[in-house]
Amino acid sequence: MTITKRFILLIGLGIILTFIAYFFGLALTTFILYNIICFSLLIIDYMISPSPDSFEIERLNGEKLSLFENEKIGISVYNKSDKKIYAEIKDEVPDFHFDIQNSAIDKYIAPHGKEVFEYEIVPKKRGAFKFGKLHMRYDGQLKLCRKQFSSNIEKEYKVYPNLKDLRKHKLAAYNSLIYKDGRKRLRILGKGTEFESLREYVSGDEYRKINWNATARENKPIVNQYEPEKNQHVYVLIDAGRPMSYSIRGHSKLDIAINTGLILCDIVNQNGDQSGLMAFNTDIEAFIPPGKGSGHRNRLMEALYHIEHSKSTSNYEEAFYFFKEKERRRSLICLFTDFDTIEEAEDMIRVLPAILKNNIVIIVLINDEKLEKIVSKTVKKEEEAYIKSIAIEMLKDRKKLISLLNTKGIMCIECEPEKITSDVINKYIYAKNRMHF
Repeated sequence: MTITKRFILLIGLGIILTFIAYFFGLALTTFILYNIICFSLLIIDYMISPSPDSFEIERLNGEKLSLFENEKIGISVYNKSDKKIYAEIKDEVPDFHFDIQNSAIDKYIAPHGKEVFEYEIVPKKRGAFKFGKLHMRYDGQLKLCRKQFSSNIEKEYKVYPNLKDLRKHKLAAYNSLIYKDGRKRLRILGKGTEFESLREYVSGDEYRKINWNATARENKPIVNQYEPEKNQHVYVLIDAGRPMSYSIRGHSKLDIAINTGLILCDIVNQNGDQSGLMAFNTDIEAFIPPGKGSGHRNRLMEALYHIEHSKSTSNYEEAFYFFKEKERRRSLICLFTDFDTIEEAEDMIRVLPAILKNNIVIIVLINDEKLEKIVSKTVKKEEEAYIKSIAIEMLKDRKKLISLLNTKGIMCIECEPEKITSDVINKYIYAKNRMHF
C-alpha cells in the first residue's frame, strides 16, 4: 500500500492547523489529535477498499504477433466488487525486443464491470517471448491510500514473419497487381503439357496441337490448349548464415528472405503446386516436405518464426547433399543466400552441382545498399578513398559472379528489397511456364 497526494495534502493542512494552534497553546494537542484522525481515515480507507481478490484479470487476443507491425496487447480486468475503481496497470514486457508505446494504462472500472486495457507494441525480433506478470494499483474509496498487487498471467507470444505484409502481397498477387509492369500473368494457357480446353485455331498456333477429332466434328480447325502441370514441387531454401545477418533499413536480409519465401509458398500453393522449405546455416535448421493447405502453411510458419542467423558461413555441402537425399523428384529450388567474399561464393558454386543435376535452381541475392552507398560517396580523406576502392572491388566481384552463374545457365537475380517479392514470383512463373520442371 502507498499513500496518495490527497493524504499528503491532508497532512500539510494539519501542519497549518498546528501552527495556528501554537498561538493558543494547543499545538501538541492539535498535532496528536489531527494525526490520529488522519491515520484513522487512512486505515478506514484501506479497510473499505476492495481487496486484490476482487479482480479477475486475463490476457486477450491471440498469441501471434507480426514482425515490425503495430500490435495491440489486450488485458481484461473484471471488477467483482460493488465499488467503482480507478485502476492503473503496467505489463511486464521483454522490452529489449519490443518498442512499447505506453504500457502503463489507467481508467475507471464500474462496479461488477469489465474493462479492456490495451497498449501497442512493435516487435523487433522473431521468436517466442514470455510476457510476465501484470502489476495493478488502484485508489482507495477515500483516495487516501493506493493498493497494489501483481497478477501472474504469464503468456508466451510468438513473433512471426510479417503476417500482415504476407496478406497484403498475397492479395496483390491475386489481383495480378505485381505483374502490371508488362510481365506474364501467373496462368498462361498454351504452355505446359496438361490439357486444359479446346479453342478455334488462330494463325501462329502449332500444327501439332490441332485436335483432329474435334476439327472433324466442328468442321473447322480446333486446337488443344494446355496449361502448366500441377502439384510440382517448389522448394524455398533459406541460407541463415552470417552474410544474411546484415540489416537493410532496419530489416535483416534473413527477415526479408523469410517473408519473401513465405509469400512465394503461398503463391505456389495457390497455383496448384506444392511448396517445401529448408533453412540451413552450419546445420540443417528446418526441413518441411512439399505440401499445400492451411495445415502446411502453419507448419511453415512454425518452422520459420524462430530461425536465427549464425555467425559462420553456411555449410553448403551438407545442406545440398541433405536436400538431395530428401528429395528425389525434379523440383524448382529458390535459394535465398548472399556472400561477403568471392571465396564464400566459390565455396557455394563448388557444391551447387549436387542440386543442379535434377532440379532448376534460382539463386536470389539482395542488393548490398551499404556498398553502393560507399561507392557513390564523394571521397574527402585518404581513409575514405581506401574504403571506397575496397567497396568497388567487392561490387565488381559480385557482378562477375552473377554473370558467371547466368552464363552457366543458373538463374541468379539480385533484387532491391522493395522489389524482391515481385521479382522472385515472376521468376517462379517464368520457370513454371517455360522450363517444364
